[in-house]
Amino acid sequence: MGLRELVHPRELLYPSNLLTVTRLGLVPVTIHYLRQPERRRAALVCLALTMLTDAIDGPIARARGEVSRLGEILDPIADKLLLDSAALILTRTRGFPWWVTALLLFRDLGIMLAGLLVLRRRAHITTAQSTGKLTTVLLTAAALLYLADGPRMGRPVLALAMVPFGLSFVQYGREFLRLMGER
Repeated sequence: MGLRELVHPRELLYPSNLLTVTRLGLVPVTIHYLRQPERRRAALVCLALTMLTDAIDGPIARARGEVSRLGEILDPIADKLLLDSAALILTRTRGFPWWVTALLLFRDLGIMLAGLLVLRRRAHITTAQSTGKLTTVLLTAAALLYLADGPRMGRPVLALAMVPFGLSFVQYGREFLRLMGER
């Protein structure tokens, strides 16, 4: 199945997908500010605004009846690019634990590869699980707190985020096995 059969060009005009595309466009800007310690306030604003688009694009799509394959593909890519990049930079600059970053990268790479396998085999797009959404919210909060105040404020929220993070491994794994086992 080609991209043209999977995604309709009109989906680019949906407000929710415009927000997702905006989020993708803000990823390099956010990374730029995150890498500059003297621009921490700008990085906080960019990261918060970028993740705010994630919080509102889904509800907008559902309210308008515009849930689309394009959004289902781009939204998790944008989230993973932003949060994984932020974790890498915060590990180097603000004391974000390296082992959390390694687990996050491992999980997200696994989710993306499994999603591609399911898409290729079944022409089905896997959607976010509830634990994955909660993990994104808590990791965003932890990243913002690490950026604002380092480990002192970020560590407790990060510890809380590890609960749904761990559960998401199981939930995504079960969904992958279920989808791959269906005929």
